[in-house]
Amino acid sequence: MDMDRILAWVIGLLVVLCIIVAGIVLLLAPMGGGGVVSGAEAGCIASGGTIGKGVCCLSSGDFPSSCLIGACGCSAENSHAVKTCTCPEGRCFDGTRCIQQIRNFEECAAAGYPVMESYPRQCRVPGGPTFVEEIPPLLTEESCRAARGHWNECGSRCQLDNFGKEGVACPAMCEALCECGGIAGFGCPAGYTCKLVPDIADALGYCIPE
Repeated sequence: MDMDRILAWVIGLLVVLCIIVAGIVLLLAPMGGGGVVSGAEAGCIASGGTIGKGVCCLSSGDFPSSCLIGACGCSAENSHAVKTCTCPEGRCFDGTRCIQQIRNFEECAAAGYPVMESYPRQCRVPGGPTFVEEIPPLLTEESCRAARGHWNECGSRCQLDNFGKEGVACPAMCEALCECGGIAGFGCPAGYTCKLVPDIADALGYCIPE
């Protein structure tokens, strides 16, 4: 009988130990069965993105940048399944969070990325694309008249800028201008805007690049 009691006690102890070990394993196991939440996954969710799955190049791991071109553009045999972050419209995932998507030179410069003083100027997103400033076409008499502007071979920016002001002496020099505004409502070609004297009705102005 003593041996039976000892055996029962040992079996009971083993059962208790198994229950304790199982409980510890459950406590240490990641919640939800989704694995340990990475920094990229947490950053995606915190910045308004949603977690999904996609097929990207073998060189790309989970949560590749969607701000760059090429991370998920490989052939099927050179691709594998990865976790991805889908950001709200107008935003992209930079590998850590959803950010404003840069689509042109103006947005790149406004975001504070370095601008190269070339001609035309260029703005480069670190690790990403380079955007070139769009230069409007050269303003000519033909393009001015085609946009219903008034071409003046001997115009004066100084006189137009200081219209209505007293005591302003403008140099006696001619410059070709595409004049706009005025009573006739002259226009400007695409890529140009009309610079007018503020607060003066029907004032005549001249076209400048946007």
